Amino acid sequence: MSGKGGSYRTIQRFFAFSLPWAMLFWVFFREHIFCTKETYLLAGDEVVVSKAGKKSYGIERFFSSLYDKSILGLSFFALSLVSIEQRRAFPISIEQVIKQKAQSAKTLKQETEKPQVETEPEIPKKKRGRPKGSKNKDKKEVSLNSELLRIRCLIQDLLKKLGKFLPLTYLVLDGHFGNESTVVMAVQLGLQRSL
Repeated sequence: MSGKGGSYRTIQRFFAFSLPWAMLFWVFFREHIFCTKETYLLAGDEVVVSKAGKKSYGIERFFSSLYDKSILGLSFFALSLVSIEQRRAFPISIEQVIKQKAQSAKTLKQETEKPQVETEPEIPKKKRGRPKGSKNKDKKEVSLNSELLRIRCLIQDLLKKLGKFLPLTYLVLDGHFGNESTVVMAVQLGLQRSL
């Protein structure tokens, strides 16, 4: 399987060390794939892999669009450079998604609580119009949630590696990120967002 001189022990030795995968992806792309005549987009997406057991690091319940429900597994967020001319994506950065303990506890509590059935709950009436004392908010000052903060750090690290070698203009994400906070994040990074 591994060819002449290769063995299972060789594979074990290879995985015994921590490798700088992001740098390896970038160097491989730069040396063997990059073409100056092509246009590249930066695309990001989360991938959920089903996994049984309890000992895998980061195993949690994540929403899988393939199953259309939350499943037990591992989640990874990947950034890829997409060649428009070749219509191919080249992974450049991958990071495992680890849920916050507080977030996991909150989700577990919501799943275990059973809603109490009441007859006609009384709903308090809201006053019409804008509440007294509320002030105008600056729409450019949007607080990013933990997911967007993590993604922003990944993109910033990648943009530092790329430097002036490969200037990027567009950030492509799926519909989950179709909100104002993501637009603000993309603009702060000097990118334009596309869904």
